Amino acid sequence: MIASTRANLITLITAPTVWAVHFLVCYVAASVECAKAMADARVFTGGGWPDITTARIVIAVATVAALAAIAWSSRQAWRHWGDGDAEPPYDDATFDDRQQFLGFATVLLCGLSFIGVIFVALPAVFIGDCR
Repeated sequence: MIASTRANLITLITAPTVWAVHFLVCYVAASVECAKAMADARVFTGGGWPDITTARIVIAVATVAALAAIAWSSRQAWRHWGDGDAEPPYDDATFDDRQQFLGFATVLLCGLSFIGVIFVALPAVFIGDCR
């Protein structure tokens, strides 16, 4: 990926988009794995619930990839935010204030997305089957 020299709306929505894709991947992986378990007749005859190790591995890989992408995005946003020397609020109608506002907003969204990705992945850490 090529680093952008200017903040724009694409950099602003990168981290929430990564979070949304991670959410989708995690829940599709878990639901497919649990659907396979529900289709197995042993579950209903007292055979026990199979573990979801495959889904947990997929979720772990997706989480590491999502956190890396969000970290890259936050690094870019930090650069955009730190280019100027003005303090918030960035409410002047100048190019520099727009850049700092977008950088600051992106840093905040990256933090929220980072925490969101961790919270989406937590059930895979604590839950070992489809119950």
